[in-house]
Amino acid sequence: MDSSRSAQRAVILYLSAERENASQIYRSMKEVYGEQCLPQCTIFRWCQRYEAGRLNIKDLPRPGQAHVVTSIARFRLWISSYGRIVGSPHVKLLLNCR
Repeated sequence: MDSSRSAQRAVILYLSAERENASQIYRSMKEVYGEQCLPQCTIFRWCQRYEAGRLNIKDLPRPGQAHVVTSIARFRLWISSYGRIVGSPHVKLLLNCR
């Protein structure tokens, strides 16, 4: 069973369309997904979004969020340049940068 956030959002969207209320959706999902279930407040928030007319299960883009990582080489170059700020010994060791 797919317990990813997008899969659970699709379930919330479907059950909202079936006129289930947020509390019932949470109880049903908790029964099915168990510990992997989204938190109740998240389920309620998505129910509100779907009731307001939203049909998409994907996150909206956020300012400052990385959209594309171009390559590990560019990332290593960035780490080697700014590693001192980010805690270089640990980060460089993890990335095997020199």
